[in-house]
This record gives sequence, structure tokens and C-alpha cells, in this order.
Amino acid sequence: MMALMFAKKILKIAVKVFAGILVVDLLFVLVMSQISLTRKSEAIIILGAAINTPALYNRTITALELYEQGLADMLVLSGGQGIPGRMTEAENMRQIILENSQKTPNLIIEDQSHSTIENIKNSREKIPEAKSIIIVSDKFHLARAYLIAKRNGFASVNWTGPKSDYYSDKELFYYYFREVAALIIDAPKILMN
Repeated sequence: MMALMFAKKILKIAVKVFAGILVVDLLFVLVMSQISLTRKSEAIIILGAAINTPALYNRTITALELYEQGLADMLVLSGGQGIPGRMTEAENMRQIILENSQKTPNLIIEDQSHSTIENIKNSREKIPEAKSIIIVSDKFHLARAYLIAKRNGFASVNWTGPKSDYYSDKELFYYYFREVAALIIDAPKILMN
């Protein structure tokens, strides 16, 4: 009987701790999505998304605008192949940039990643001397990307994202909660990097 009461008490505590983690996680994702911090940096890293989608197009255009404003000297296009035999996310970004830029920017292609952790890690390997970056992704994605970038040794991590008006409210709800879950799932990987 005592063991059962003790187990129930432990379970209640565990549920409260987990609920607390979820709330803090959600608040962190929401706060980071409402802030845009763009200072002069050494590179702009665009995080990939499915090719030929509004997400990838708008991330890329946002990064190109920052580049053309002189906020960085290079663009790192980060994203691998979602479907074998099709172009990579990085190649799709390159096409978008070349179609929309006044002059050919300084582009670094990272086309091997398949996750946010790989995007940042592989981009870091492409620009090992960089200390400051601007991450461009959808706003709901920025909190996790920021933590991963800091863990990968970038001293100054700035971030921004395009307006999310190409998503429905239902889609945004899904993506925000997916990021909360991803942050919890990726936490051990981020910490152990």
C-alpha cells in the first residue's frame, strides 16, 4: 500500500515537471518567434524546407534581402535532398537567388543535411572561422535553430524569418506545437553535441 502511494506521488511530480517543461518550451518558441534580431554578421544561413514551397521561397528571399542590405558577406544555403533523384533544397535556394538578385552573391552550398541539427552542423563545417551568423527560417523554427547554432560554437547568433502569411492558422498551430515537441526530442542531441 505504501509503495503504491509513493508511486502515485512520484507520478504526480513527474507529470507536473513535464507540464512545466512543456510550458517553458512553448513560451521560448513563442517569444523567439516574435523577435527578429539582425545585426551585421559574417554569414547568413538559410535553413532548408521542401523544394518549390512558399516556405523555402520566402526564407530564401528574406535572406537575399538581408544580404543585399549588407548584413553579411556570404549566404550559406543549407538543405539536402528530400526525395532521391530530385534537386536539393540548397540547389532550389540557389535558383531562387539567381532569379531574384541584382548581382551574383557569394554563395556557399551545403547540400547534405536532412535535419535542423545537420543544417547547422554542416554549415558550421563550411564556415569554420565564422563567429557571427544570421539564421533565416520560419519564425516557429528559430528557437531550436538558435540553440543548435549556439551549441555548435557560433558566438553571435542572430535570427529572423519571413512573415508566415502563407500558412493557414491551423498549419501554424501544428508547426508551433511540432517545434515544441522537436525541441524536447532534440534537447539531448543539442546538449551532447
